[in-house]
Amino acid sequence: MTTFTFQQDSRENTGGDDFPSRLKQRDCWLVTQDKEPVTPSSKWQHSENLLTFAEAQAEAHRIGGQVAFCFTEDDPFVGFDLDDVKRNGEFTKEARTIVQRLDSYTEVSSSGTGLHVIAEANHSDDRKHRGDLSEGDHLEVYDESRYFVLTGDVYDGHTSVESRSSVARTTQEEYLPVDDQPDTGGDQKPMSEQEFGGGDVDATPEQVRRTIREYGASSRTSVDGDAILRLWDGSDAGYSGDTSRADMAFVKHLYFWCKGDEQLIDECFRASGRMRPKWDEYRGNQTYGEMTIGKAYRGDTFEGEYL
Repeated sequence: MTTFTFQQDSRENTGGDDFPSRLKQRDCWLVTQDKEPVTPSSKWQHSENLLTFAEAQAEAHRIGGQVAFCFTEDDPFVGFDLDDVKRNGEFTKEARTIVQRLDSYTEVSSSGTGLHVIAEANHSDDRKHRGDLSEGDHLEVYDESRYFVLTGDVYDGHTSVESRSSVARTTQEEYLPVDDQPDTGGDQKPMSEQEFGGGDVDATPEQVRRTIREYGASSRTSVDGDAILRLWDGSDAGYSGDTSRADMAFVKHLYFWCKGDEQLIDECFRASGRMRPKWDEYRGNQTYGEMTIGKAYRGDTFEGEYL
């Protein structure tokens, strides 16, 4: 979603009366504000850091934020994000067909031009997460490490989350490209300071992200902060659904902003919306994360102070 964050408008709903009870029963909630996760502000991809619905609702009311449901490996749900599928005030026929086929909880996104569908099913491991639709719009499918800012603006009477494993699979087969390098499982081991060079840059992922955002907002720089932060939040937009290529682009940006410190790069990646089990999976004698960081070297690095 893009990252699964959205523009603010009147559809945002912290009341939650129209949210499915099956979602509200899960401790899979966070709070966003100004398109950013704020509670928790980092490592929200991990179940132990997420909130109950009541906690998220109370915090959202307190700060004027929005509640979001996070998909994790511990829940049985998958999210279909139909982005920019409205034409001349109507949702496209293709989008309506997908919604009718899935026949599970569906809401209008807060932009007003997209639709979210949540069902009990999985993302297919042999498919990429993003596929193009026929009118230049696209479909993204995730079952972990992404979140939907929910609106409760139920579409076409689809009020409940239903079990849809079979139809979710066939829908992905029709719309998502085959992933030539799917996650293969295997042993996983978190990276340590001993395995990475660096550890000398005194900064946190939150400081790195804030610095990118502030430099990107300044008219005195040519930094495209929005593009970097979209990668940070997990979007593969602009990379034709090639998540590995988007990972590499993001890590190259991190190499600059983390001053070449490999440990800090790893910490930023783990705090980002791109983090998934594949990062720690071995490819020979190196993990995917180690290989990606190792290939990301660039000669120039950030020389300023972190904000």
